Amino acid sequence: MASTYGTSATQAAIRRGVLRLIEPKAEPYVLLAILSAAAFARTGIALLFPPQEFYLEDSDSYMRSAQDILAGRHLQSLLVMPGYPTLLALAGANPVSRLCIDILLSVVGVWCLVRLTQAVSGDRIAGLFSGIIWSFYPFAIFYSLAGLTETMFVTLILASFLAYYRQAYSLGSLAMVAAIMTRPQVELLAPVMVLTFALVVNRELFTRALAHVGVLFAIYVCLMTPWWIHNFTKYGTFVRLNLATGVVLYTGNNPMNRTGGVEAGVDFDLGRFKPISDPVAWDRALRDAAIHFIVEHPERFMELAALKLRRLWGPAAGTRHVSISLISFVLVAGLAIPGFIGLLRRRWRKLVPIILFLGYTTAVHMVTIGTLRYRFPMEPFLVLLSGTAIACGLRITLADMTLSSRSAKM
Repeated sequence: MASTYGTSATQAAIRRGVLRLIEPKAEPYVLLAILSAAAFARTGIALLFPPQEFYLEDSDSYMRSAQDILAGRHLQSLLVMPGYPTLLALAGANPVSRLCIDILLSVVGVWCLVRLTQAVSGDRIAGLFSGIIWSFYPFAIFYSLAGLTETMFVTLILASFLAYYRQAYSLGSLAMVAAIMTRPQVELLAPVMVLTFALVVNRELFTRALAHVGVLFAIYVCLMTPWWIHNFTKYGTFVRLNLATGVVLYTGNNPMNRTGGVEAGVDFDLGRFKPISDPVAWDRALRDAAIHFIVEHPERFMELAALKLRRLWGPAAGTRHVSISLISFVLVAGLAIPGFIGLLRRRWRKLVPIILFLGYTTAVHMVTIGTLRYRFPMEPFLVLLSGTAIACGLRITLADMTLSSRSAKM
């Protein structure tokens, strides 16, 4: 009898403590604690480990591009977009300022994900759980320290979604175009996303939705014009984005590729294109060769697409990532399933843009390149669903504890 009473008293104390933490008036303090934890986690990891632990070769190209901007030169890289290098240049283009900016962007991304989860689920607590997960999510920490575009791109995508959910279309489109200037993969998706938010999520008139697309187009033209001028003076012709389309398409679709991977000398060889000195012609030749391969070998194209899908969504893409992937991604993906099912029943309209983004991004990388790195922009949305599932589970647990406490008193 005493043991039962002690257990009931403990459960009641836990329940009261949890209820205090999830009260509306406590939310600002809890959110501040989450953001502080995210900043400390990233800063602590950066101080504990040498920079080469997070080094990927692409990070050098962004820093060199930032230095090109400061020197008033054309960007030497054919493959980068101007968004991230411009930000680095504004901060002085040095490793310390780059690290500070990326950590700040990553923490802002945590805040965006908290508010985005709340907007989609209608649940304050779900947002806080999503923020806790993203604060300590291994890949979110890694990319905030790696000097790549991932952190900036993800934060801008989350900000654009949040603004669109709140019907702040101009702000959302500003963030979306900035995301395109960081990584162009969402350029074709952007107007479809605006229409989806306007017509499906916010249920606005079609004419109003078209007006929002017009605002997106105006912002796109204004922000991209300096880049178009840069490209015209560099290449002597109009280049809308960058010259990466041909290389990413050919890398994933060529006779050498056997695994769906992107290892030079194993999955592709660009040697036969070296004699092409004109960058625009080089990009076109790569693109034409990839399209020719796809048309001539449709069955192999489908096989490679399946391999890329497995590499993109599998628990690990290499031995060094196995433990991290199994611990973080598999758990988050597992929790996302019940979260998705729960939201699909009661807030399906809110899920449509997320489904569209996940489906489009997956399809793009099944056609081009499928690796663990390219899955990262989709993972915050899995965390969103996971936070929703955890919040639902917490409420069920608290209800059970309340019933148990009442039964013990009786």
